[in-house]
Amino acid sequence: MTIIRQNSYLILFFALIMVFTFYVILTHNTNSVQTSQVKIEEGDTLWTLAESFSGSTPHHEWIEEIMKENNLSTAKIIAGQSLKIPSEQLNFSPDETRTFAGDSE
Repeated sequence: MTIIRQNSYLILFFALIMVFTFYVILTHNTNSVQTSQVKIEEGDTLWTLAESFSGSTPHHEWIEEIMKENNLSTAKIIAGQSLKIPSEQLNFSPDETRTFAGDSE
C-alpha cells in the first residue's frame, strides 16, 4: 500500500496515457473507402442504381448508405447529378457501359 501512495502520480500518469491511447485507437478511422463518382442519367432512380450496384446488399440498405454518403435528405436524384458510390460496388455493374463523372463522351 505504501508503494502505491508513493507512486500515485506515476500510476495516474500511466492511466492517463492508457486512456488517451484507447481514445486515439477508437476514434482514428483507418478504413477509408475509395469512392467513384457516377453520373445520373435521365430515368435513373436510387432503386435502379441499387439493382445494378448493390450486389448482395439489400436494396434498401444500399440506398440508405448512398444517401448518407452523399448527404441526401430524400431519395430524389436528378439527371446530371453525380453520386459517390464505393468503388468496390462498381464491380456489380451489369455491363461495361459505365459512365463516370469526368469521362469524356
